[in-house]
Amino acid sequence: MAVTKPWWAELESRIFTIYKTKLNKALISRFPNLKCTVSPMTKAASKFPTAYLHMADWIETGNDLENTETNAIIGTLQLDVIANTSLDDCKEVVYESINILKSLRFNIVGMPIYTANNNLYTGVIRFRRVVGNGESL
Repeated sequence: MAVTKPWWAELESRIFTIYKTKLNKALISRFPNLKCTVSPMTKAASKFPTAYLHMADWIETGNDLENTETNAIIGTLQLDVIANTSLDDCKEVVYESINILKSLRFNIVGMPIYTANNNLYTGVIRFRRVVGNGESL
């Protein structure tokens, strides 16, 4: 017997596809090696800047009395942007990412935190929103 996936199982993939398409459209001329990923590790050679978008914390909400269905998810995404050229380049990718995720109705949970280490510039930011069953993104 085949197992039926819950509606939210493909949510990260759907969000990532929209995000990657919009980010590439906005920045590929400025950053031809821009890499968007949902994978924390890869065997491929590193490309910069890299935007790593991943689910950080997803919580069920809007339960019915019988608790048999997932009606909504409170989703938290974390974005890690890594650049090897400058902090300004890192910030540019973060700012465009903010525009994209805000257009998908995600709220910023905490403002970006930037670090620099060994010529790698990193920006980390989290977003959150409620996504209901059957809702389009």
